[in-house]
Amino acid sequence: MNKIFKNRKFRLLLACISLLLLVDMIQDSYAKYISSTDAESNLTIASWSFLVNNQDVINNSNFSNTITPVLDQNNNIMSGKIAPTSTGYIDVTIDSSNVEVAFNEQISLSTGASNTVDDLIFTGYKLNNGQTIAFTNNTNPTITVNHNINEQLTVNTYRFFIEWNDGPNSTMDNSDDVDAATSGVANIEVNINFIQRAS
Repeated sequence: MNKIFKNRKFRLLLACISLLLLVDMIQDSYAKYISSTDAESNLTIASWSFLVNNQDVINNSNFSNTITPVLDQNNNIMSGKIAPTSTGYIDVTIDSSNVEVAFNEQISLSTGASNTVDDLIFTGYKLNNGQTIAFTNNTNPTITVNHNINEQLTVNTYRFFIEWNDGPNSTMDNSDDVDAATSGVANIEVNINFIQRAS
């Protein structure tokens, strides 16, 4: 009888364990809510588009065709020509109305690689018909302008003044002036860098 009793205890224990396992399995299957979800969102990218003299310089960075030097009238020099003592200017209009970040613009001026007129200098500039600001470095001046987002004025015109210096601090003598007139090239370069300001 002891064996039967032990066998019953064993069966009872086995039945209880089975019942507990079954309850646990049913609880895992039916007693919990399980959910899963996913989402996606698009972010709007800030615009970065500049026009220089009405040309998109992001897609075409060479705006040479848009720079037109204007020479001041001089009774002793033919209209449209440059010679010693000539003065004039170039205009550079920068449209940043499609820029949605704060940025710095850096404008550097220099005589071009093919320039043979050593006395061609930059005397100053004007921003939007404001006051003329004289350059301290007349050969390779650089200006930097900071722009914040939501500025009211997004189109700025810079007028850069040029001169064929023939004064006491000029480097060319009369012979050099004559050589420039017969086989020289008067050439200037404008380089503009737009740099996003870091946050």
